[in-house]
Parts: sequence; structure tokens; C-alpha cells
Amino acid sequence: MATQQIALLLLLLAAAHGLSVAVSPTPIINTTCAALAHSPNVTVHVDYEFCVRALSVDPASSSATDARGLAAAAASLTVANLTSTEHIIADLVHNLGRCLTDYREINGMVRHALDDIRGGRGADASEKLLQVAKANAPAWCDLILIEGDAKRNPIDQENHNADFLSVIASGIAELMLHSHG
Repeated sequence: MATQQIALLLLLLAAAHGLSVAVSPTPIINTTCAALAHSPNVTVHVDYEFCVRALSVDPASSSATDARGLAAAAASLTVANLTSTEHIIADLVHNLGRCLTDYREINGMVRHALDDIRGGRGADASEKLLQVAKANAPAWCDLILIEGDAKRNPIDQENHNADFLSVIASGIAELMLHSHG
């Protein structure tokens, strides 16, 4: 059952992104999707093309002979999609939690380095900022998010900015040391 749901989700994703899926819709799928797309009695607008593609790739939808069978197939596809999305969200939350722990740690180090800079302790600041830059927590965070089940990073730009800024801060602190030494 899980393998069938995964295959259906992959086909749905391909169809949703305009990739050709070589499955012909049945007349009941065409008729039902047209009714959903054009009926004033339907509360929520349904995109005809998506409806046809999504239902056509599902064997249960394709073998449905009436609205009840098609509704059950559509609900089953929805359950598979929601279950997959739950899994992706849980994975993102877990991995973002790991990133958050690292970000809190390096944020503390940078705050201490800032105190050192303001207090005239350039060498201490430079050492802390270099540790932050070398730790490369933003790149590690990118990696765990991309390699996670979600296969995406919702904080990609923020990670890049943190990485670049930590390297800049470290470099400036190092230049500051050399200009006074």
C-alpha cells in the first residue's frame, strides 16, 4: 500500500509540474472534473487540468464507475498526500531544531566577540569569530535540510547570509588585529 501511495504521489507531482504522464482519463474523470471546474454549485474552484491529471494517474480513480468511487479515490489520494506532507513537515521541524541549536550556540559566540570588540579585546574577538566562521554552522544546516526527507531548505538565503557575514566579521577582526600589531 505504501509503495503504491509513493508511486501515485510521484506521478501527481510530475503531473502538477506539467511533466507528461501517459495516462488517458476515463470519461467519468473528464465529466467529473469538468463539472467541478465549471459548476456554480461547487464551493471551491477546481482546476480542470490538475483534476484530470491527478485522478488519471490513480488506478482506483481510473477504475471508478461512479461519483462515489471517484470521491473515495480522491479522498485516498488526499490521505496519501497529507501523510507525505506530515512526514516532510516533521522532518523539517526536526532538522530545523538541530539548526536552531547550532545557531543559538554561534549567536552566543558572536555576541561575546562583539563584547570583546567593544571592550578593546580584539584578539579574543578575532579568535571567537574565527571559530564561528570555521564551524560553518550555516553550511551544515543547509546540508541536513537538503539531505533530510524534505529535500529542501526553507532558510537557504538566511544560511548563506549567516555564513558570509561570519566570514566577513572574522576577516575584519583579523585585519583589525594586524593593523594594531
